[in-house]
Amino acid sequence: MIMKRIETSIENVKNDIRNFYKPDQHHFIVMNAVELAEKSDSCRIEVQWFFCDYASPCEITAFCAQLTPDVEIPSMTDIISSAWVAEAELVDLIDIKIENTSKGFVLEPDFETGPLRKKK
Repeated sequence: MIMKRIETSIENVKNDIRNFYKPDQHHFIVMNAVELAEKSDSCRIEVQWFFCDYASPCEITAFCAQLTPDVEIPSMTDIISSAWVAEAELVDLIDIKIENTSKGFVLEPDFETGPLRKKK
């Protein structure tokens, strides 16, 4: 299996994914977010979108963008209709902002925000 990592910016990620994604060639696997080690006083989060080729040799492609938690991430649901599930999970569990996505899918809306975030 081949893994390809594509570094992008939050400003370009939607266009990059739109240009890459072909529904008959790629399967959207998951969206992930990882809180990176703190650099000075600002927390950074890397958001990752994973795709797998349907055809052999089954290359996995990950689009990766880093941002601060206060930056809104563009939704991919107009490109990949099933992306709403991964987006809703990350809004609840990592406490990030994703366009047109509200809290309360995985956790109750009044639950502690971001239980998977590192504690200060």
